[in-house]
Amino acid sequence: MRISNREIALGGLFGGIILLLGFSYLGYIPLPTPAGAATIMHIPVIIAGLLLGPKFGAIAGTLFGLSAIYYFLSIAPPWVLFPARPLIGVVPPLVYWGILEVLKKREQSFVRWVSLIISVALLIITLKLSYDKLGINFWFILLSLLLILVIIFWIRSSDPKIVSLAVASFLGSLTNTVGTLGLAVVFKILPIGTAISIGILQGIPEAILAVVICTPIVMALERRVKG
Repeated sequence: MRISNREIALGGLFGGIILLLGFSYLGYIPLPTPAGAATIMHIPVIIAGLLLGPKFGAIAGTLFGLSAIYYFLSIAPPWVLFPARPLIGVVPPLVYWGILEVLKKREQSFVRWVSLIISVALLIITLKLSYDKLGINFWFILLSLLLILVIIFWIRSSDPKIVSLAVASFLGSLTNTVGTLGLAVVFKILPIGTAISIGILQGIPEAILAVVICTPIVMALERRVKG
C-alpha cells in the first residue's frame, strides 16, 4: 500500500502530538474523582482518524492506549485501559462516511431537522441525567451552556459534512468513555454507579469538546492539506 505525502505528514504530526501530550502528562487533567483524570488525548486521535482513515486512526489510538497504561497503571490494569483506545480512531471515520452518504442523498431541510432533533434529544437526556446525579450546580450550568452552543452550531449549518463530522467526533469520544468505563465495571475496578457518574461528569463534556474542536480543525485541514 502506497502512503501519500499527505498521510506521512499528517500521520507524523498527530503521532508526535499524541506522544507529547501522553507522555508529558499534558494530555491528562488531574481530577479528584475515581477516574483520576480527564483527558484531551482523544482529540488528536479523532482528528487523525477523520483525516487519514481507520487504519491510521487505529495507530493513533494505540499510541493513546500506551500512554494511558503509562499514566493510569496504578489505578487499573492494561486490559481495562487499552482495548477501547484504538477504536477511538476507527469509529469516527466509519460513522462520518456512513452519515455523510445518507445526508448527501437528502434535501438540506432534512439535514436541519435531523440536526435539530438529535441536538434537542441530547440536550434533554443530558440535562435530566445531570439533574438526577448532580443537582443544580456549576457542572449542570456549564454542561447546559456547552450543549446549547453545539445545538446552535448544528442548526445554523445546513452542510451535511459539518453534521457528519460533529456526530462522528461525539461518538468517537464516547467510544473511549463507554469502552473504558465498561471494562472497568466488568473487571470490578469500579461499581456501575460510579462509572455512570464519571461518564456524566467527564465523558459528556469530553465528547462535546471533541465536537467543538475536531469539526472545524478537520474541515480546515482538508481544505489546506492536499495529496
